[in-house]
Amino acid sequence: MIRALHILLSFFSRTANIIAFFLLIISTAAFYINPDFFWPLALFGLAYPIFLVLNVFFLFYWVMRRRWFFLLSFIGIVASYPQLKGQLAFGKEEQLSDDAESIRVMSFNVRNFDLYNWTGRDGSRKSMFDTISSVNPDILCMQEFFTDTVRFLNLQALNEMGYKYHSMAVELTKKGNRRWGITIFSKYPIVEDGELIRQQRPTPYGRFPNRAVFADIQIGSQVIRVISTHLQSIHLNLEDYETIKEIPEDASPEWKKYQGIVFKLAKAFEHRGVQTVELSEFIATTSYPVVLCGDFNDTPSSYTYGVISRLLNDAFLQAGKGIGATYNGSLPFLRIDYIFTSPDIRCARFEVNGNPHSDHFPIVADLLLPRDDIGQK
Repeated sequence: MIRALHILLSFFSRTANIIAFFLLIISTAAFYINPDFFWPLALFGLAYPIFLVLNVFFLFYWVMRRRWFFLLSFIGIVASYPQLKGQLAFGKEEQLSDDAESIRVMSFNVRNFDLYNWTGRDGSRKSMFDTISSVNPDILCMQEFFTDTVRFLNLQALNEMGYKYHSMAVELTKKGNRRWGITIFSKYPIVEDGELIRQQRPTPYGRFPNRAVFADIQIGSQVIRVISTHLQSIHLNLEDYETIKEIPEDASPEWKKYQGIVFKLAKAFEHRGVQTVELSEFIATTSYPVVLCGDFNDTPSSYTYGVISRLLNDAFLQAGKGIGATYNGSLPFLRIDYIFTSPDIRCARFEVNGNPHSDHFPIVADLLLPRDDIGQK
C-alpha cells in the first residue's frame, strides 16, 4: 500500500512538473513572438512569474529528493533567462557629486491630473505638481497629459517651473482649448520634434492619434533623442476590474461576462505588437543617443519589453531594486512604466516615486551622458 502511494505521488509530481515546464516554455515564447501574429501567447507571458515560481519549486523539490528530474525545470529556467532578468533588479546606485555630468529624467502617467476626480482625493493636481517640483527633473515625459487655457493651465504652470521647451502629441482636442496628449518637457532646448506610432483603431471620439512623441534635445554640444510613449491601453473599466476580482471566488462563472475582457486584452496585445515594431524601427534608425520613457501597458515578460530591451538598456535594472512596481491599480506588483537608454548612457540612480494620485507611480532616473559636455540650461 505504501509503495503504491509512493508510485502514485511520483507519477503526479512528475506529471505536474512536465506541465509546469511546458507552461514556462510557452510563456517564454511570448517574449519573442509578436502577439499580432498569435495574441493568446501574450496571456501566457503575463503569467510567466507564476510558471517560473512553479518550476523553481520543482527544481528544489527534486534536488531535495536527489532525483535527476530537477534538470527539466532547470532547463526551462535557463531557457527563459532573458525574460527572467527583467523581473527583479539588484542595481547599484552611484553617488553623484554636485558637478556630475548628468541629467535627471522623469516619466509619469498623470492620468489627466485626476481631472475627473477618479481617486476621490482632494488636491491631486497640486500633489502631482509638488512631486514634479521636488524631484526637479531636467526632462519630464508625461502620458495622459491634459491642459486648457481657462482653468487647468498646465502648460503655463510647467513653463513657470522652468520647462521652457516642450513637445506634445495631441490625442484629442475639445472646445478649442482643452487638449489631451503625450508630452516631453525640457529645461534644455528642443531642436527638432515629431510624432510617431499612429493608432490603428479609432478612439471613442473617432480619432486616430499618435502614440508617441520625440524631441531632439540639445545638451551642451551634443543632441539626445528623447521619446515619450503611451502604448495601447486595454481600456478596462470599473466593472471589468470587479469581474477580475471575482474570478477566484466564483466556482461556476458565467463565462459570457468575461468575453468583453478577453476581447479587450486580445485587441490591446495585437495593437501593441504592431506599435512595438514601429517604435523599434524608429529607434534602430536613430543616430542620436536615445532615452525612451513611457507607459508600455506591458510587463517585463512581454514581447514589447523583449524587443525594446534588445535595443536599449533598462535603467531600472542598472540602478533600481526589487520588482519596481509602477501600476497603482487593482492589479498590484505590475511594472509597466519604463525608462530605457542607449548603451552609452548609464543610469546612476533609479527611483519609483510613491505619489498615489494617479493609477501609475512616477519613475525617475539620473543618467550619465556619454560625453563630458553638459551645458547650461
